[in-house]
Amino acid sequence: MSHEEKLTQLRRYFHTSGKRYTVEREHMLDVIAEMEGTFTIVDLFKVAKAKGFVHAASTLYRNLFIFIDSGFITERHLSGGRVEYETNTGQNAFLLCVGCGTLKKMRLPKEFKAMQEELYKKHKMMPVAYNYLQKGYCSKCQKKIAK
Repeated sequence: MSHEEKLTQLRRYFHTSGKRYTVEREHMLDVIAEMEGTFTIVDLFKVAKAKGFVHAASTLYRNLFIFIDSGFITERHLSGGRVEYETNTGQNAFLLCVGCGTLKKMRLPKEFKAMQEELYKKHKMMPVAYNYLQKGYCSKCQKKIAK
């Protein structure tokens, strides 16, 4: 998605949700777009502060939900109370071991994507993003459980 498309999506979100569009929030989108892989809120704050877009962590905390709700960031609650974020590629799918906290990215079958598209169409919704998190026990943790 191009930068202009991201801005359009962000503005659309503000318009439909009744929230206020600000240049500061647009700058936060720029920082989020640069993040690669998974990151913590501390990582995001360091990058935003280094660029001069955010001066206080509270600003980032107050606005983070906007980027989660609008589909730009995926928030994952992991075992042990850890929270990770990832710039949303539109199709995030993961397996999380609730025992040791191992997180594996996975590819969903084509049938799953077709089912999603059918659901969007049936309910007359415009897709933005999805986050699919399946929880279970990895083989190592299963061995510990069996003991």
